[in-house]
Amino acid sequence: MKKWRFLYYHTKAIIKHREPWVLLATLILLFFVFKNITLPTVDNTRIGVVTYDSYRASDTVSLLEDTSRVYEVIRYEDEESLKKDVRSGDIECGFIFNEDFDRLVEKGRTRGSIGYVYSPYTTKGLVAKESLFAAFLKNYSNDILEEDYPKMFGNQDESVKEEIMELLRDRNAYYIDSNEIFEVEIRR
Repeated sequence: MKKWRFLYYHTKAIIKHREPWVLLATLILLFFVFKNITLPTVDNTRIGVVTYDSYRASDTVSLLEDTSRVYEVIRYEDEESLKKDVRSGDIECGFIFNEDFDRLVEKGRTRGSIGYVYSPYTTKGLVAKESLFAAFLKNYSNDILEEDYPKMFGNQDESVKEEIMELLRDRNAYYIDSNEIFEVEIRR
């Protein structure tokens, strides 16, 4: 009987103090906060894209799929499902091409035409971003050279222009296909 009385008075004393209740409330709150956090897996190499039926965007994504041995590209119909999958950690990051991407590229206004969606836990997103931009540049570098020719060389005779453009295209193809610019040398 003494044991039960001791337990009763001890429990009554604990109930009167606030500290245990604050500690319990804090633990419950932390449980609910951490329950909803989804950490992506380290080996997640899936990236998502929304192209909105743009043929230039589809060409760029196809080149990325062909040249990248690291990323698995998943195409989405709308940006909301892509954003949902990035938040849940199903994909590493995502790219949303502007609906007027073809027109913007033809006008030479590519700044801000591709949206980059990522979570705070993205680890490989910046590398995927650079890979996508490299694929775009590889696809359309000759178009960019053609468009910027008057800025670089001014207005010249058509035969001179064609000769210079041929030289620029050859050098562009050489730099894209070779390791001339970014060659890695491993030393031991």
